[in-house]
Parts: sequence; structure tokens; C-alpha cells
Amino acid sequence: MSSTSVHHRTMDGARWNRLHTLAAICTLGGTALDGYILGVVGGSIAAATEEMHYTAVSQGLIGASALIGIFIGGLVLGRAADRWGRRVVFRWNLIAFVILSLLQLFAVSTWDLAVYRILIGVAIGVEYAVGAALLSEFLPARVRGYFLSALQATWFLGFVSANFVALAWADVNWRIVLASSAIPAVAIAIARIRLPESPRWLISQGRDDEARAIVDRHFPEGTALPPVEQKVESARFSELFNRENRKTSAYAGIFWACQVGPLFAIFTFITPVLNDLGLPDGFSRDFIMNMLQFAGAVVFIWVLVASKRRTFAISTFAITLVALLILGVFPTAPLAILAIATGVYLFVASGSSNLQFVYPSEMFPTRLRTSGVGFSAAMSRLGAALATYLMPILIAAVGINASLLLLAIFPLVGLIASILLAPETGRRALA
Repeated sequence: MSSTSVHHRTMDGARWNRLHTLAAICTLGGTALDGYILGVVGGSIAAATEEMHYTAVSQGLIGASALIGIFIGGLVLGRAADRWGRRVVFRWNLIAFVILSLLQLFAVSTWDLAVYRILIGVAIGVEYAVGAALLSEFLPARVRGYFLSALQATWFLGFVSANFVALAWADVNWRIVLASSAIPAVAIAIARIRLPESPRWLISQGRDDEARAIVDRHFPEGTALPPVEQKVESARFSELFNRENRKTSAYAGIFWACQVGPLFAIFTFITPVLNDLGLPDGFSRDFIMNMLQFAGAVVFIWVLVASKRRTFAISTFAITLVALLILGVFPTAPLAILAIATGVYLFVASGSSNLQFVYPSEMFPTRLRTSGVGFSAAMSRLGAALATYLMPILIAAVGINASLLLLAIFPLVGLIASILLAPETGRRALA
């Protein structure tokens, strides 16, 4: 290449290339798989309950088991990619998905199915931590918000697809439905073989020569290495709670937990929730509600990119709070009002979830990114697991309206925390 055609730009300002496409496919595919795995249990639990005679407590345990695993995976293994690299963790995680998905074929009791789902959740927790961090480190700054938002849209695509698969396979054994996640897992695992290590992570480990080789191979000649703080020693988990990072860590965990707590509790038991609210049963209702979830995730990609992160968090918490309050406080409201409030909640809650893959990845520096995202994901799933486990128990004990009123505590806390703590991170270069 002649000197006149040399491009002098950074990775943050680079033009879109094949490496960006590969990173996007590998990460978006993994996120869709996560949504599929978490969504398919909602469509299978009724058949499993009929065969296995699950109590409300057992249903709560099965519904929450993967979320418990995500807590463990994000907290314990999320920082593995900060220590050993993004690439190796990103590859082996998909192999774990394949094996664990197939093990569900052999579930014969509440406890072995719960164990398999917990282990799958561990793998999802690692995926949450590594996927968003890796994608944010590869993509140019100008499109990072779009694609990190798209992670949540693809999550809902997987989630909604799982619901439709469960409906279409209503006569198929529920174990096969659960294990069907092994099929896309194999395809994504193959795609990830070609993905290189993150140059940003290599630089953070003092391995500039390896980073230089990857940048030279995949970017135009003269592309500068990204400015990343170099520290050869491995990141320590305790650094998340030092004076510099503890406010960020606290808010990242709180906002994420407050978004997903009611979200998973409602979505996992969406059929009994809608039935108890008095909304007419049938395929058309389920189709509309699923499409509202997916539409919210897609539409809010552009809303998030056009908005400030802080404003987005505050406004969406406020809207979901109002929707849950209407459903909880006015049980005798006209059916049309209840249907609109339910639709608004599903649409906005799904769309607001786009922030989960964007915000934490932008808050933490490179050497702590997967540790920080992993910790945030762990805290979020702790809240989600608690809400999901309690949901069928609460419905049986106090009814659907009081249960939804209690769930409104989540967006209320999220709203207050966002007003007090939320930073603005949009369109700034990664540290």
C-alpha cells in the first residue's frame, strides 16, 4: 500500500470491516441464544408441571434456576476474561451451552432439572460479561451504541422465538423443547473459531506486539493502537469497590437488577399473569404480547442512540413504574385500561433493557470491564431470581394485582438510584 493511501485512524474511528461483522455475528448470536434458553422454560414449564406434578415452589425454583446460575457465573467467572482473555472464554462457553442443553434430555426430577438449568445459567452469566465487553472493544465509537442496543433486541428475538417454538411444539416432549437450544449453540460455536483476541485486552496486559499484529491484519495500514491503560498485573475483583469504582459498581448493579427483576418474574409466568389479569386467552393474545416485547427492543435501539443514557434510564423507570402501579392498584379497571397498561409495560420494559448491554460496558475501564459487567449481571440476576422464585408463590397467596404492586418496588428503586447516581457515558471513547 502506498503512503498516499495509508489510513491514519484509531479503532474507535475505523470504517466498518469484516472483523466488525464477525464480532457482531458471534456476539449477537450468543445473546439470542441466551434469550432462547431463558425463554423456552416459560413455554415448557406447564407441560413439565403436568408430568412432574410441580408445586408452586417447584415452579418458582425451575423458573429461577438459570437466573441463580447467571448470578454465580457473572460473579465468579465473569472476571475470567479479564484474567485469561476474551477469546478463550468466548469459545469454550459455547461448548458448555451445547453439552448442558443436551443434558436436559435426561431430567427426571425437580432437582436434576434445576441443577442443569443452574449450570446453563452459569454459562449465560459468563456470556453476559464477555459478550458485551468484547463487542464494545471491537466496534467503532460511532456505531457502538446501536450494536450494544441490538444485543438486547436479539436477546428478545431469541426469547420470543423460544415462546413460538414451545407453542409450535406443544405436543413434543418438554425435554426436547428445552434441549433444542443445542442446535443454535453449535452454529455459533463454529463461527467463534475465527474471532481473534481483543487488541484492547492485549494492550491492557502489556502485550502490545500481539495487539499490533491483530490490528495490522484486520485494519488499514497505519491504524493506531487504541489508548488503553497498561497494567501487566491481572485485575483484582476488589478494585470494583475501591474509591474510584465503587459508585459505578453500585449503580450498575442496582439499575440492572431493578430492570430485570419484574421483567423476568412476569415473562417467565406470562400465561398465568395474563390469565389472572382477565385478558382473553388464546394464540392471538400470546402473539401480540410477544410482538410487543420484540418491537419494544427494536424501536428502543434508536431511542437509546438518540437519548442521553441517564435520561433514558430515568424516563423508562418512570414509565414502567406507572404501568405496574395501574395494574396493581386498579384491579377493577376496564379491561381496555388493563390491556393498555400491560402492553405499555411489556413494550417499554423490553426496550429499556437495551441499556443493560450498553451502560455497564461504557462505565468500566478495559482491564475491569468484564469483571464489572459480570458483577452487574450477577446482581441483576440475584434480583431477578428472587422475583421469579416468589412470583408463583405470591400469586397463589395474595393474587396477581398485589403481586404486581410489590414488583413496582423494583422500578421505584431504579428511578431513585438513577436520579442520584446515573452517569452519562454516551459517545465517549472507552477507557
